Amino acid sequence: MTFDDFPLRDELRAALRERGFVQPTPIQEKAIPVALEGRDVIGVAQTGTGKTLAFLVPILDRLRPSGNVQAIVVCPTRELAQQVAGVAADLGGALGVRTVVLYGGTALGDQRRQLEEGPDLVVGTPGRLIDFLQSAWLRPRFTRWLVLDEADRMLDMGFIDDMVTICSRVPLSRQTMLFSATMPPPIQELAGRFLYEPVTVRVAPERAAAEGIEHRLFVVSPRDKERALRKLLREHRGKKILVFTATREATSEIASLLRRDGHEVVSLSSLLSQANRERAMAAFRAGEYRMMVATDVAGRGIDVTDIDLVVNYDLPQSADDYIHRVGRTGRAERSGLALSLATPADGRKIAEIERRLGAPIPRGEIQGIEPARLGGSAPGRRNGRGRRGGGRGGRREGSGGRSRGRRRK
Repeated sequence: MTFDDFPLRDELRAALRERGFVQPTPIQEKAIPVALEGRDVIGVAQTGTGKTLAFLVPILDRLRPSGNVQAIVVCPTRELAQQVAGVAADLGGALGVRTVVLYGGTALGDQRRQLEEGPDLVVGTPGRLIDFLQSAWLRPRFTRWLVLDEADRMLDMGFIDDMVTICSRVPLSRQTMLFSATMPPPIQELAGRFLYEPVTVRVAPERAAAEGIEHRLFVVSPRDKERALRKLLREHRGKKILVFTATREATSEIASLLRRDGHEVVSLSSLLSQANRERAMAAFRAGEYRMMVATDVAGRGIDVTDIDLVVNYDLPQSADDYIHRVGRTGRAERSGLALSLATPADGRKIAEIERRLGAPIPRGEIQGIEPARLGGSAPGRRNGRGRRGGGRGGRREGSGGRSRGRRRK
């Protein structure tokens, strides 16, 4: 099947061909025909399966530029919002469609001026969209399409109330499309409340990591984690590497540690200003830095196809997050390597990840570092730097949003 097989207008078909979009991915093949019928859609598919075109193509096929906001796409992070807006601006620009991206961390004035110019399609993060909805700078009166992209990630980040607010503000006559890697109960409840007789399309919702990824696990004492990381990375010097930590503060700490070892490394977290985050991503994508240290929240928007190695300095909170993390390598038919450091307290997480993968993760040993045993005490005396689960000090990015009130991006 090709995009020419869909009943799309000629201008959109030509724009897709010119940009190299020939064959739709499975989620696009299933979701686009349903969306073209005007039906509400629930798309269940992992990151990297082509969800962006699955909702943009039906919207752009029927949207006619008018200077009114006709489509709103809600994304969990600034980086993802920028990626979606980039595709919309490129593809929609060929059709005369104006796209604006709205996110926090930047001055309201510039984005307000862009809204005054009359965009047809708006992509934004929840908090900033609500800012503009409440101030009436964003008027959804003519909005015909609402998309909730990566809804489960927005739930994890504490944005469930924001999604409810946005859904309540957009006219009921709209078409709603919700895309999510998983469908936890709060997202099912949200869909039941705001989508009308939706059609659910699924693409391997229980998909494990890509076959081209080699996994390896190293269980060490918490006090040995930094030394273990440094030894592992010395063995892979020169490769393009993404290191995940649990907290925002740890990203800069680990990056500083690795710079002292001579690595070209940059960190990415919400502690950075938006301008610095964009510069960091651009430099990593261009190869100016061979290594990036990031949190799950910041890393969600990383779209770099040539990453050779993913290192989990801290194990993620769920097996789904593990799949998302390691999926940053082994892309575009390349092979990849995923190395994870664990401590004795991580037994439950490892068991969950291995169930998801459908196989045990091969254990490895690091020369000069005594391996620890899961579920028991690590060898040797524990010092003050050893924390439960091996995490460093600081707040876990994206956690606690519900208890501290609504988290704005």
